[in-house]
Amino acid sequence: MKALVLGAAIVAALGATPTVAQAQAAASAGGGWTFEFTPYLWGAAMSGEVAGGQLPTINVDMSFSDILDNLDAGLMGAFEARNGRWGLLFDAIYMKLAHSATASRTGPGPIGSTATASAELEMTQTVYAAAVAYRAIEGRTPLDVIGGARYAKLTVDAQIDGSFYAQTGSVAAGAEKSWVDPYVGVRVQHPIAERWTLVGYADVGGFGVGSDFTWQAAAGVNYEFSKAIVGKFGYRYLYVDYDKDGFRYDMGNSGLYLGVGIRF
Repeated sequence: MKALVLGAAIVAALGATPTVAQAQAAASAGGGWTFEFTPYLWGAAMSGEVAGGQLPTINVDMSFSDILDNLDAGLMGAFEARNGRWGLLFDAIYMKLAHSATASRTGPGPIGSTATASAELEMTQTVYAAAVAYRAIEGRTPLDVIGGARYAKLTVDAQIDGSFYAQTGSVAAGAEKSWVDPYVGVRVQHPIAERWTLVGYADVGGFGVGSDFTWQAAAGVNYEFSKAIVGKFGYRYLYVDYDKDGFRYDMGNSGLYLGVGIRF
């Protein structure tokens, strides 16, 4: 079993490029709405456990390369709309993973008997986040205060087939759960050169409304290829601890991200 991702591309564009400070000043001047769409790739590893319904506890500990080996489909993207001090933030993650394994053993006897077992596991995870941002501090190093909600849905299905010395059997089990986590956070940006900006982000949430507790942090750097194209690179960590109604999802996702922001 494995999980996470897919996204994006990198675009290079030439032309007259304003400085980061000029772009920030224009965004906070209240000159109407500006928009940015960012498809991205998050190379996340996973570590934790999942249990629920008829499923036993499934321990998950895998690298990003393991996840890619079992990824059926994935899509990630973020969108931001801003007008003066106010902004709207959206983020979406979809992934579908499938993993199968087979084991066999030959028993004693002149000819020998064989026992075989095969297992198929499929997991689908969907996460949508929406938030309102307010620019509490302007200037060279702007800081946004953020409040929003994150919707998560997880579906896990398992199928086990076995042939044990001429006896056959099959077991199917599955679990599905969805919940919504309120969260609050901050984002800070600081230009370090004409085209380069450091970005830091953190949020905490859950508070027992959805999950017991969830938190997220990201640190990265943005590079302005042009007024309309921004490359983004950094590290992101997301942790969720959900344990209600017999369903448990205690998982940390962490890894590098790479994306391109398209402004209009």
